[in-house]
Amino acid sequence: MTVKGNVQNRVKFVRWPAESDVREECRALHHLCLLIVEHGAPPPEQLGIYEDWVRPPIIPEDLQARVRQLADRAVVNAKPVLDPVGILYFKDSSITLSPTQCEMLTPLISRYSQLVYRTELREILERSGSSSSSNALDLHVMRLRRRLQLVGLSLRNVWGRGFVVEPL
Repeated sequence: MTVKGNVQNRVKFVRWPAESDVREECRALHHLCLLIVEHGAPPPEQLGIYEDWVRPPIIPEDLQARVRQLADRAVVNAKPVLDPVGILYFKDSSITLSPTQCEMLTPLISRYSQLVYRTELREILERSGSSSSSNALDLHVMRLRRRLQLVGLSLRNVWGRGFVVEPL
């Protein structure tokens, strides 16, 4: 079976159930895994976010669609998600944030890996009733930076301009 493009290199094809140990290794390492279910074998009962399964024979177009769908899932899971109650999810980790931290993080997450200007964050602090001085902003950023490290994220300073949230 062949799949075109870079996506093929990121997906591991695993015979199921014969290579169940390889599947477990893929799960532990968060590798993309397409299970090829052997004739007569039942498919796995539960699938992880990085897994899918097919039963041969499969036409190349269907195989490519399954592989692309797996790659899309990995991309979606690679971006942090901030839920309305103040929990930040990233990959397999989560942290709870204060209301002010949530407000500050909202533009940083919506523009993940892109610059958010200091002035925007100072305006958020001002609206929340906190001091919006440069020192107050730096203190909030320091605290937020510590929290984000717990889930594998970095809050990088872009000197004189603002901040960027990115993976550690």
